[in-house]
Amino acid sequence: MNTQDKQALRILVRAREDFQAQRKRMDNRIGRKADGTDQEIDERAFRAEDLESFVDIADAAKEQEKEIEKKLKKLLKRFDIWNEYLCDVKGVGTISAAHIIGEFNIHIGSTVSKLWQYAGLNPGMIRGKKRIQTKNPKTYEPQNKSWKILKRAEDHVLVLTDKRIRGDRLTAGFISPYNKGLKTALMGVLASGFIKAQAPMALDYYYPYKERLEKSEREVNHNGEMTPWKDVSKGHRDMAAKRYMVKMFLKDLYAVWRGLEGLDVREPYQEEYLGHEHGN
Repeated sequence: MNTQDKQALRILVRAREDFQAQRKRMDNRIGRKADGTDQEIDERAFRAEDLESFVDIADAAKEQEKEIEKKLKKLLKRFDIWNEYLCDVKGVGTISAAHIIGEFNIHIGSTVSKLWQYAGLNPGMIRGKKRIQTKNPKTYEPQNKSWKILKRAEDHVLVLTDKRIRGDRLTAGFISPYNKGLKTALMGVLASGFIKAQAPMALDYYYPYKERLEKSEREVNHNGEMTPWKDVSKGHRDMAAKRYMVKMFLKDLYAVWRGLEGLDVREPYQEEYLGHEHGN
């Protein structure tokens, strides 16, 4: 694994996000659609030459996005997981692949469950982590003996507490238990790519799972109340089906990627210890 290449990938991804954000902000300010196409703009609000300048700025940012995507495509070819697997997975595009390769560390991700947690796809309860500011991080010891110090920095320590928090949500007072940017990329860009392309991942997992939820009497916490899946909002079922689809994709990715790196491959906890089969 070349850390320099991964760092370059992350920098390009963030640079593209910067230009994308700039374009969207400018489009919003002048009244253009989010995709940059023209709509009815109140030209009376601006001088003609100023409006032309604003449009030029937005269009320049869009061109930078395209240029960075070209560089990302070239950079992805340095990674075996792209050449040997991801480039052939229908629905996986340049941007989602760059997020996946740049953010996941498959050497640390010894189980697929760790990938799910890092991506914010684990709704279960986990021990929360806190960042504690202190003048003496080298000698700091938590009063609660059940807390574990994970890292000592120059002005703070990172501790693992005994407080249980949701693995897929932000909890006040605790650091995020997942990579927020990665979760957005997977649940937004990647999931949408699978569905738009009518990829096998969508056909095998997204649509069947959503159909099962539409008929399911199993209850889930919905807006603070336990409600059968069939009675929750369509949006709630849609997100659940996308999450399931992405988790199944990550399960396959984990096995292939670990294999390419010569690392051991373990079954998910549910299968290894509980006997649940793939797809359940």
